Amino acid sequence: MTTNIDFGEYFDYETLGRHLTGLAQAYPALAALDVIGSSWRKRDIYCMTITNAATGPHDSKPAFYIDGGIHAEEVATTQTAVYTIWHLLTQYGDDTDVTWLLDNLAFYIIPRINPDGAEISLKTAHHWCGNGRYLPGEEQTQGLCQHDIDGDGLIVQMRLQDPAGEWRVSPDDPRLMIQREPGEVDQGPYYRLYREGEIRGEWDGAHIEIEKPRDGNLNRNFPAGWRPEFRQYGAGDTPLSEPEAKAVADFILAHPNIGGMQCYHTHGGLHLRPSLVAADSSLPRFDLAVYNRIGAMGTALTGYPVISVYEEFTTDPDQPRVGSLMQWTYDEFGIITFSTELWNPELAAGIEFPAKYQVRARSTEDEIKLLQYNDEHLGGAGFVDWREFEHPQLGTVEIGGWTHMYTFRNPPPASLAKTARAKSFLLDTIHQNCLFTLKHAMTAPLLRIGDVAVDKLADDLFKLSLTVANDGFLPTHLTQRALEHETAGPVEVELSAEGASIEMGKARQSIGHLAGRDERDATWSPWMRQWSATSARVEWLLRAKTGTSVTISASAQKAGRQVCVVTLPGESLDGAL
Repeated sequence: MTTNIDFGEYFDYETLGRHLTGLAQAYPALAALDVIGSSWRKRDIYCMTITNAATGPHDSKPAFYIDGGIHAEEVATTQTAVYTIWHLLTQYGDDTDVTWLLDNLAFYIIPRINPDGAEISLKTAHHWCGNGRYLPGEEQTQGLCQHDIDGDGLIVQMRLQDPAGEWRVSPDDPRLMIQREPGEVDQGPYYRLYREGEIRGEWDGAHIEIEKPRDGNLNRNFPAGWRPEFRQYGAGDTPLSEPEAKAVADFILAHPNIGGMQCYHTHGGLHLRPSLVAADSSLPRFDLAVYNRIGAMGTALTGYPVISVYEEFTTDPDQPRVGSLMQWTYDEFGIITFSTELWNPELAAGIEFPAKYQVRARSTEDEIKLLQYNDEHLGGAGFVDWREFEHPQLGTVEIGGWTHMYTFRNPPPASLAKTARAKSFLLDTIHQNCLFTLKHAMTAPLLRIGDVAVDKLADDLFKLSLTVANDGFLPTHLTQRALEHETAGPVEVELSAEGASIEMGKARQSIGHLAGRDERDATWSPWMRQWSATSARVEWLLRAKTGTSVTISASAQKAGRQVCVVTLPGESLDGAL
């Protein structure tokens, strides 16, 4: 058992399980490892619950949810989630923020939602694949299908000479392909560019049809706005048809104390926020203000901007992405959810205006900067030089181009990095994003019981009163969206005392919601947002004997549960807690 983890190298399934088991065994008072489901290929989907059990069970506290690895090849997300687990456990008692968090909150961390896909991406040439339901390369039967045709362990590109081709070799660097200009006829040879692969089924020797792989996309398989496969590629047969997505949805539904979420993805170097399907004008304005305020902390720590998925990360606004986890958790439940796109190689390469979405045609200047980055920091390993190959169907082709797994999709592992700066890319990425996640978690609403007073009115008659307050940043309802959908239960106060009768007040009563500090971002003004109550006084009149023990609990779905016990005294008391 060891808690010494090399975060500079990516974890396969066996290594991930070993690290998680070791951490849970090393910190039994803080961590518990569970399996919340299994994948198509029967691999476990792990979840680590982290809290200080001495200050209460996890389900009595507000909780923060973190996940990684929903997309197969985005393995840096798992590193970030496991690093967050490690950081919370190893820094408890030494780091003030971490200690406060584990004393007051619970964390549910799922490092790898898609273990089958990650294993395929880590151990085969197929870096883009689904969740193991359809094995890449086996499910394609017609047209050009991705395949490691030359057996070098990589799937890159093929270039095929064609007088009508769209591409030619750049005069600035022979590795670089640039697009042919309109009317250009004398700067060839010209080429067609294809994904490396083989042609299956019938082919007439002319047009090469490209078949989409049946890879699936777990982040299109959630219920909110779900569309069938013929309308949205990768969405699955039905909402939650994929066992990995269903395991996550079932877990979230079973843990209504979740009040904040961080979902990790790659790539782009961005913190994404709602809405996924509509303009910012459709969001409740107070929710948008909270997103911007929390997001600003993320930008300060990571340098990543915070952007709307719909307004700045959707290639076609007429076809917005739907069925995603963030859409489901915010649009339906009102949980503040960020989806962070870790890592942007264009930033690392010094490109002045890096793309938010990496699937694009780059300028020659930007491509050259990326090649220089590759040569200097990766020793050229991110690009396969073009070489001739006799394709069984196409004849002489050249195979080469960018490898995507550890260039565009994830920061390079330490073993691939050739400079000190490159070796820091992965570690800096996971550390900085871990810190933002913890800052976000610290915005949780948090109930407190205080100012307990008991007035003895007669030998067997007592007036008991106390204050229930929200000491947290966010209100107990989290967001306006949650308030509208009634998905964050109000504050409930309950009194129980064996042998006592309640003469005034109810044993269980709702006091509604309590505001947090977020709405008080300026001094009070009649022209500004009006302040809501952050605390409420609750009273009972009890008939009971002196010495009777009275238990009072205050709970809210998103703000935790607090309990105090008062012994009815022989004379009045004030401030029993």
